[in-house]
Amino acid sequence: MFRLFFIYLILLVNVTGCTTEMPPAPYCRAQQQDTDNNIYAADSSNAGCLIRFEHQTLLITHRFSQRLDIPGGGAQMDESLACTAHRETFEETGLNVEVLFPVAQTKHGMIIFACIADDMININHFPRPSPSFALTESVQVSLYDLFDLEQESFRFEDDLVPFRDAFIATPASTPLSTEAIHH
Repeated sequence: MFRLFFIYLILLVNVTGCTTEMPPAPYCRAQQQDTDNNIYAADSSNAGCLIRFEHQTLLITHRFSQRLDIPGGGAQMDESLACTAHRETFEETGLNVEVLFPVAQTKHGMIIFACIADDMININHFPRPSPSFALTESVQVSLYDLFDLEQESFRFEDDLVPFRDAFIATPASTPLSTEAIHH
């Protein structure tokens, strides 16, 4: 009897306990839902967010290549590219960003959107592991200076120039100030 109870308890914990299941994505926070009238939207089904903090950009470390990339990926059925960038950023970083406007396009067709992280982000908490639900794609979220990195650092080496172009066109997010942290 005790063995059955113990086995039941182990099964219950494994089934309902710690889960890495993806939480539902937050509502799409995009200023520009439709990119049909945009020069970057030509036959693209991939989008990502460039998130800037002063002189640094938020990048993920891709699980399989161990190289850097912006958070992004493929659109789901009937999803705007702006909402794709929003959803993919949440899925890979856990951040609920605001998607502003497209700023660049990679050679492979990914539309890069300027995105803003909310002012509750503490940049002192980077680098940090990706959320447990993101571990199929990314393993770490970090801040980097794009102008200090080489092409070989990136998942797709030819993405460095469009990322730098996007960085220049993206307004900086305002992180939680260090003064607010200490008070």
